[in-house]
Amino acid sequence: MTESKKKVNWSELCPELVRCVFERLSFTHLKRGRSVCSSWRSALRGCVPKRNQIPCLILFPNNNENNNNSSCVLFAPDDRDKTYKTRDLGVDFGQSSCVATYGSWLLMLDTRWDLNILNPLTGERIDLPTTNYAHHPPRPYDNMKPPNLVACLWIDGTSKDYLAVCKIDYPIFTKRGNHWWRRFGEDGYKQMVYEPTSQKLYISHYHNRIQVWSFSGDDPQQIFESYPQIDRYAFWDFLPDRCKYDKELYRKEEEFYGKEYVDSRLYIAVSTLSGQVLKVVNVLQKSKRWLFRVYKMHPVERSWEVVDSLGDEALILDMGITVVATKDIPGIKKNSIYFSGLNSCRNNPDHIFVFDLTTHEIEPLPQCVFSSLHFSNARWFFPGLDV
Repeated sequence: MTESKKKVNWSELCPELVRCVFERLSFTHLKRGRSVCSSWRSALRGCVPKRNQIPCLILFPNNNENNNNSSCVLFAPDDRDKTYKTRDLGVDFGQSSCVATYGSWLLMLDTRWDLNILNPLTGERIDLPTTNYAHHPPRPYDNMKPPNLVACLWIDGTSKDYLAVCKIDYPIFTKRGNHWWRRFGEDGYKQMVYEPTSQKLYISHYHNRIQVWSFSGDDPQQIFESYPQIDRYAFWDFLPDRCKYDKELYRKEEEFYGKEYVDSRLYIAVSTLSGQVLKVVNVLQKSKRWLFRVYKMHPVERSWEVVDSLGDEALILDMGITVVATKDIPGIKKNSIYFSGLNSCRNNPDHIFVFDLTTHEIEPLPQCVFSSLHFSNARWFFPGLDV
């Protein structure tokens, strides 16, 4: 007579073993694991997926909602039929704004224009030194973020070393261990991206200028600046080659472009694989058509060359980085751009999508993402990148 098999009670697994397994899985698997039973939920509290390889979208609640404004909604592309709600993070998101992301962390700005770093997955918070903008101090009742704000963040999730850079009236930065913000550079910045390996800060400036600053020493040093050949980058970048030598055709294309034009932006990005610096131009037209063009910087001549394909990489435009995207990684599309809208339209579902550079078509997100919350802001982030 064979001995009957003993039933396994999975809820009695060693908590250390449960964490060890789920830290090696994706964000979606981690969220599912927390819903198995109370013991797993307890074991996985504060756990972050170290091997996560897909971007996630975070949506912040609208201040006009009557429900709890202390939780956000998360969407992972490998689980297209479901969204997840964070725990109560003890933050009134109706009175604060996310101005940058890095890995599992958010750089948050409050109504007094002070900043802190928040992890929505673990609830950890790092308060930064108080800012002091003497020229245009915020009003205590003003819950709007400054229209000219630019910011970027880098943080090591293990050591908690960080670099936060912000520009409201002028550029400032702070690092772990500092008790104040330090001023550097000049006004006129539109976007900033930090590359931690080289410790370089890439800055997109007005008039299509790009600056590079080194943060390897105590004092930031500007090491490079490029000047454009033409300021009207949006029209010029999408002009058919034949038009550049035919004045009449050029005039017609320019007239058509002007009639269709709604808005445009210039972005910079850095490949996490090669360190290659990229320039990205996008245009929104009245027909709701989106145009994107990607360039790479020539390492010697410092000129810009059109990039036909990102290969096995995807571009997370919010973060200014590219990440690996192969067929072995479900939930992420290679040669695509993950986009969450122009600065003034981060709450417009039509402006949040994945753009396929191969087909030049947009892939909208599932309706369940936007029906789960009336949101005020949305951003792509990359849980696990900071581990």
